[in-house]
Amino acid sequence: MSSRRGVTRGLPRLALAGVLGSLALAAEAPAQAIPFHTPTAMPLPLAESSIRSFFQHIEMRSVLRDGEEILNRDRVRLGIDLLPLVVPYGVTPTTTVMAGIPYVWKTFRAGGGASRSNRGFGDAFLVVKQELLARDFIAGNRRLAVFGGASFPTGETQEDGVPLAAALRLGAGTVNPIGQAVYSHVHDRLGVHARLGYSRALGSEFGVRPGSQWLYDLALGYRLSPAVYQSERDATLAAYLEVNGAIVGRATRQGDPVSDTGGHTIFLSPGVQLIPLPNWAFEASFQLPILRELRGTQLGPDWSLAIGARTVFYPFGP
Repeated sequence: MSSRRGVTRGLPRLALAGVLGSLALAAEAPAQAIPFHTPTAMPLPLAESSIRSFFQHIEMRSVLRDGEEILNRDRVRLGIDLLPLVVPYGVTPTTTVMAGIPYVWKTFRAGGGASRSNRGFGDAFLVVKQELLARDFIAGNRRLAVFGGASFPTGETQEDGVPLAAALRLGAGTVNPIGQAVYSHVHDRLGVHARLGYSRALGSEFGVRPGSQWLYDLALGYRLSPAVYQSERDATLAAYLEVNGAIVGRATRQGDPVSDTGGHTIFLSPGVQLIPLPNWAFEASFQLPILRELRGTQLGPDWSLAIGARTVFYPFGP
C-alpha cells in the first residue's frame, strides 16, 4: 500500500481545505454564485447563523506511473465519501471562526477479492477568517481575506495498535497548519474568486512525514436567471466553473524522500447553484482531473461528485 500513500492521504485533506473557507456565505451577494470548492472572501454577517452541508464522493481507479496511466492489473479501486460537519461563528463583522470535522467512509478493493472499508470521523479543524479589504459599490463588492488555522489528528490511523493500510486511514496523523489568502470580486451577474493556500505537517506518522501542499483555485460564477431582478425574493439560477489545483511535496522518512508520493493535480469543476429563497441555496459540482502528474506509481483520482445545500437563518427576519 505504500505506493498509494501520497494520494490517499492527500485527497481528503484537499477536500477539507476547500471547506475551510466556503462557509462564508454572503447575504448581500448570493445571486452571483458562490463556488463549491473555492473559498470566498465574501462576509458572514454577525447577525446571521449559516449552515452548509454537502456530500462528496471521490472515485480513484487509475494507476499512474510518473503521470502516465498504466494498466491496472490488480483492478485496484478506492472510493472516498466525505460529509463535513462545520459550525461557523461571527466574532466581529470582519472575523469569523469555523470549527468542524468530516465524516469519512473509505472503500478499497483489489483483484477479485472482497472490498475492505473503514469509516468514522476524520481530522478536526479550526480556522479563523479575517477580512482585510472591503470595497462596496452599486453593482457589487470586492473582498480580500486571509484564513489561518490547523487540522488535528483525530482521524483513525491504526487499529489495536497496528497501523492501518494507507488507503484506509481516516486522517493524516499529524497537526497541519493551514494558511490561505482569498480574493473575491462580484459585479452584477458575474463573480470571480481566487485562492492561494499552503499546508504543512508538523510531525510524522509511523516514521513518515507527509509532504507540504500548495493549493490554488480560480472560480467564475455567472447568474443565468433572472437577467434583472424584479424583487429580492426572485429565484436565482447560476452556473460556475472552477479550476482547482494542488501541488503536494514528497513525503519523507528521516529526511529522505519516500518514493511514490507527491505530485501535481488540477481539476476542472463545472457546477450549478439554485437559490429558490433568499436564505437557501442548493448546488452540485462535478470534478474531472485535467492534470495528474503524480510521482512514481500511485492510484490517481478519476472523478468527484459533490451535492449539497446552504442555508442562512435570520433570527430577526430577512
